[in-house]
Amino acid sequence: MSDPGAAANRERFDRTLVLVDEARAEILAFLSRVTQAQADRRPGPAEWSVGEIAHHLALWERGSMARVAELAGAAAPDERIPEDVLRRRPYRLEDSWNVAVTGKGTALPEFIPRPGLPLAELTAVLHQARAHTRLILTPYRDQDLAARIYLHHRLGPITLYERIAFVAYHDRKHLRQMERTMVRLHP
Repeated sequence: MSDPGAAANRERFDRTLVLVDEARAEILAFLSRVTQAQADRRPGPAEWSVGEIAHHLALWERGSMARVAELAGAAAPDERIPEDVLRRRPYRLEDSWNVAVTGKGTALPEFIPRPGLPLAELTAVLHQARAHTRLILTPYRDQDLAARIYLHHRLGPITLYERIAFVAYHDRKHLRQMERTMVRLHP
C-alpha cells in the first residue's frame, strides 16, 4: 500500500517543478530571439548584458538548489513556519520577481557571470543547471519539503518548496531585466 502523504508530497514537488520549468522556458524562448551581438552588449558599464544575466541564472540555480538538497537531506523534519512569521514577510514570495516591490539585489561573488559566452553555451548551461536541479532534488520528492526550512536573507524562513519555487521568480525577475536591457540597446 502506498503512503498517501508521499503521494501528496510528490504532487506538490511536481507542481513546483512545473512552475520552475515554465519560467525557464520563458528565458530560453527569449534567448532564442537574441543575436550573439545583442547577448554580449552591456547597456551600461556597470550593468550586465543579456548573456551575463543568463549565465548568472545558471550559476545561481546550481548554488541555491545545492543548498536545498543539503537541507532536504539534513534538516530536522517537521519544522513549521508560524503564521505570524508569514504575515511579517516584507513581501509575498510570488512578488519576488518584481524589483519595484523587492528592490534590486546584489549577487554574491560566486554568482557573478562571465561575459562573452556563446549563446549556444548559455542555453546549454541553463539546461544543465535544470537537469542538475532535478538530479539532486528528485530523491526528496516523497518528503514533505514544507516541513523543512530555509532561512532567506530577506524573506526570513521559507519552506523548501518555496525555495524551489523561488527559482521561477528569480528567472522571471531576470527575464524582465533582459527585456529592459534589450529596449535600452535598441531605443
